[in-house]
Amino acid sequence: MNNNPLISIVIPVYNGSNYLAEAIDSALSQTYENIEILVVNDGSRDDGATEKLALSYGDRIRYIPKENGGVSSALNRGIREMKGEYLSWLSHDDRYYPNKIADQVALLREYKEGNLIVFTESDQIDANSCPIKNVGRKKVEIPMGRVIKWDEALSLLIRRGSMYGCNLLLPKSVFERCGLFDETLRYSQDYLMWMKMFLNQYDLVYSPTVGTSIRIHGGQLTQRGRDIYRQDIRVVGDKVITDMERLGSKTFNFLHLFAVDNAVHGNAELVKICLNKDRFSSSLEKMKVMLMLYYGINVRPFARRVYYRVFKNTKTK
Repeated sequence: MNNNPLISIVIPVYNGSNYLAEAIDSALSQTYENIEILVVNDGSRDDGATEKLALSYGDRIRYIPKENGGVSSALNRGIREMKGEYLSWLSHDDRYYPNKIADQVALLREYKEGNLIVFTESDQIDANSCPIKNVGRKKVEIPMGRVIKWDEALSLLIRRGSMYGCNLLLPKSVFERCGLFDETLRYSQDYLMWMKMFLNQYDLVYSPTVGTSIRIHGGQLTQRGRDIYRQDIRVVGDKVITDMERLGSKTFNFLHLFAVDNAVHGNAELVKICLNKDRFSSSLEKMKVMLMLYYGINVRPFARRVYYRVFKNTKTK
């Protein structure tokens, strides 16, 4: 790889004038100097506030207006316009720490591999940019100090549920090989992309350095949002199940891991598709997955309602 690659930081934004300045400033504050910053305005409807703010940065950024099409379409426009060898996605309401890009490029230099994704850690901030404690479920730990081969990386992705896109540094070749983000998906377009890049045998390296602050604001996912998620994940399954079955091994049975994850989330249709594949030859395996599906459909939603009613003082549908 080029020892000093150009990094394209792409910031998709829709009606984002409240937080956009913090995101842009954090990109401009990177200690790694060979960067370009693309702000893609996804047809904001805020009387020009987002555009005015972006244009105030002059030639320090590249401003790209477009018609509204969703975050995937904005990311795809940025990918088409980027000049860099690597993409770093930054949501308009998040922030980078100054060394985010420098730390990731240092790992690229250390391991000297072309098909390498660099993943960094993140913390959380609230609507007022104050640090908050992450009280979410414990994530599956990622090994440090070595390159994680694509099959192990894929198993980690499935068991974690996803990887936050703004924590990744991605070679542009990912999109040349895997295609762009699926613009028909609302909640799972990034998950599908990460699945495809590992199925296309990109490896992963992990930096425990905190590079991104994720802003937590707004309400919880509504019932309509959960319904759209289930529609999305069915599309994801249709696109990856065949490859997971073909590329799986005794060490990494992707199909089983995918069935377990979807069972926990109550995605019955996908679970049944997985169970009908040849790799599920064990009746005991099937029984375990079906028990998890019962939990995902009946127990988990009830536990979730109790949690938010008692600890968050919030009613959920």
